[in-house]
Amino acid sequence: MKGRPKCKKSLLPASFCKEIEHMGFFTVPGKVRFGHTDSAGIIFYPRFFEIQNSVVEDWFDEALDHSFSEFRKKFDLTTPLVDVSTQFLKPCRLGEKLDVMLGIIQLGRSSLILRVKAVRDEETCITSRAVLVCSKTDFTGSAPWPDVVRQRMLPYQIEEDLS
Repeated sequence: MKGRPKCKKSLLPASFCKEIEHMGFFTVPGKVRFGHTDSAGIIFYPRFFEIQNSVVEDWFDEALDHSFSEFRKKFDLTTPLVDVSTQFLKPCRLGEKLDVMLGIIQLGRSSLILRVKAVRDEETCITSRAVLVCSKTDFTGSAPWPDVVRQRMLPYQIEEDLS
């Protein structure tokens, strides 16, 4: 990544713009619950995709300041997942604490590539590469990210970890 794009102070509070250089992953702390696990007591893979989607929803609501519902109502847009690739590197067991972390690998005009990781004690257990598209709610085509939302995405751009 060749530096972060500049924050447009006309769209966002100056205090938010000052924080951009000190951000990276959006992190949701949690733990592996009974409903997340299979009979072996580890995360059942479809449950991880539900957890991942919940973190994306939290990111929209808390960091981007537009819940999925508000994004739909205000802009008549939605964000379907169009591609995902996930590696389950280590088992995540019932009761274990996990941080689920989300960062942007690539921010395009109407799409973004996310890295979502489940991390236990600084060790990545699950890593996922997900592509979201900004789409009109009638699914007739993609649309550019609204400027105010795009500006709030900027602090979450990360370097892609190729290891």
